[in-house]
Amino acid sequence: MRLALANKISRSSLRFQVQFQGLAGSPGRRGRGRQRGQNGRLLWGPRSWEAASGSPPRRMGCGHSRLSCCKPPKKRCQGPDQPPKPELQELGPLNGDTATAAHLCASEEAEQHQKSVTRILQQHEEDKKKWAQKVEKERELELGEKLNEQRRVLEAEHAEALRVLQASHEQDKEALTHSFQEAKAALQETTDRLTAQREAFQAKMKRVEESILSQDYKKHIQEYGSPSQFWEQELESLHFVIEMKNERIHELDKRLILMETVKEKNLLLEEKITTLQQENEDLHARGRNQVAVSRQLSEDLLLAREALEKESQLRRQLQQEKEELLYRVLGADASPAFPLASLTPTEVSFLAT
Repeated sequence: MRLALANKISRSSLRFQVQFQGLAGSPGRRGRGRQRGQNGRLLWGPRSWEAASGSPPRRMGCGHSRLSCCKPPKKRCQGPDQPPKPELQELGPLNGDTATAAHLCASEEAEQHQKSVTRILQQHEEDKKKWAQKVEKERELELGEKLNEQRRVLEAEHAEALRVLQASHEQDKEALTHSFQEAKAALQETTDRLTAQREAFQAKMKRVEESILSQDYKKHIQEYGSPSQFWEQELESLHFVIEMKNERIHELDKRLILMETVKEKNLLLEEKITTLQQENEDLHARGRNQVAVSRQLSEDLLLAREALEKESQLRRQLQQEKEELLYRVLGADASPAFPLASLTPTEVSFLAT
């Protein structure tokens, strides 16, 4: 895009040089113009070199053409006694008027030529200014598009990283939940097995105790006869106390086993909570880093826009100063007889730039 704009600017400068060369051509072109005679009519004046030499103006057509109405009549031979004609006496003042009119025409043409050159220079400066503004706008748009593209890329990367982190977090959470369920099922099976073993052991102990008590009771009856009522009551109270103690022991065993299982579960849960907290802290740190990066990119974008605005303002100010200097130079060098024929196209292009 920049190369195309540079090519266009170079073409416009070449076109301007060609136009200037066409305007600052041979003295025959500069000498052509209209002049006013003494009677107020517009006349095509003679060329500058013809006026300077005092020769009569050339006429269109040759001597052998039929349309020779404008051809002056041939001079007749006058005798030595004839006085000179009044036309010959008035020829000197007419030649002087013609030279004055040619000089005025040349000055008017020089002034018109200066105006045309000034107008061409102004048009060239306006074109250059338009192209510079267009290039600057395109640069601003290109820079804005690049910054927006970078911001979109970073936002997409941030969203992709966040999505990956969330997906990994969900996978870890599902894995931990699955392992927790498996551990819970295994613990439940272990608890059921231990409970069944404990109940079997309790039943066995009860049978053993009952058998021992019954054996002692039978032995006591055999040795000492039938017990009295007091001993029967004591025996029943002892049986009751023993049963109460056994129930208390069984309850304590249950509580101990339950507390051990709860303790193991608590340890596992504490470990899982610790790992989840670490992962959560990592996710928060990554999120903060991404927010800081996006904020830094936004600040860089704002700084770049401010720098671009300052640069554009400085360019406009320099362009205005250059135009003012160019107009001052052209105004200082301007004169009624502006020597544009002595300038070359390279000098004019240097002044325009």
